[in-house]
Order: sequence, then C-alpha cells, then structure tokens
Amino acid sequence: MTLLKRLFGNGTAPKTRVRICVECGMPIAEHRQWCSILRGQQEMQRAAAGRADARPGPVSTAKS
Repeated sequence: MTLLKRLFGNGTAPKTRVRICVECGMPIAEHRQWCSILRGQQEMQRAAAGRADARPGPVSTAKS
C-alpha cells in the first residue's frame, strides 16, 4: 500500500527538513550557548574577521 502511495502520490508537499545539532540536539537556528560546536563556529568567524581586519595592504619592496 505504501509503495502505491509513493508511486501515485496524493499531491502533498514534501516536509521541510530541519538540521539538528549532534551535540545539543537543538535545531541549528536555536543552538544552546554551551554547545561546543556553536562556540567553535563563533571562534572561527571571529578569527576570520580578525584576520581580515589585521591584514595589511600591499607592501612595496622596491627601493627608491
């Protein structure tokens, strides 16, 4: 019966998938602050922002 329903379908829209964090068990959009996966992502974002701010412009090595 299920196979026939899948083949012929009843026209229902597919369910939306919700990504769940492996550690805290919450949806990704609702992470817990104690979750180390979330903290790792935040640290990586801060480090990337820090590198972009601290990156100097091109330095000329030519002597004048």
